[in-house]
Amino acid sequence: MRAFRLLMLLIVFLCLVPILALIGAGAAARVAGCDLDPGQSLPCPVLGSDYGDELFSVLNFGMHTVEAIAVLGAVIVVWVIVEIVAAIGRKPRNPRPSQQDGGSRDAPRPWRKSPPQAPAASRKRARGS
Repeated sequence: MRAFRLLMLLIVFLCLVPILALIGAGAAARVAGCDLDPGQSLPCPVLGSDYGDELFSVLNFGMHTVEAIAVLGAVIVVWVIVEIVAAIGRKPRNPRPSQQDGGSRDAPRPWRKSPPQAPAASRKRARGS
């Protein structure tokens, strides 16, 4: 189950990459004072170099956000279904007796562990013999 969860987290992260790329390209263009156009590369001078082509490429990669959101939704639905099925199929760790068992308050409770008993030599020492 641990490997499945890691795989699902990896897929979720990969689905978020185009979204983050789109946000990053827009933020970088805004900081540089440039415009972004998905149809053409516009010049974007930053510290004497033109980064318009790079921002255009990242923007076009970010246009896969629509597909990524659809895949992300499907992955989350599958993950939730698998986790619910796994939780239903899991046995309870500490089964509790039902009321029909006739258990009273004074009866020993089989699901509770008794404290470990000390060896005989230490019991004698504790009594002073």
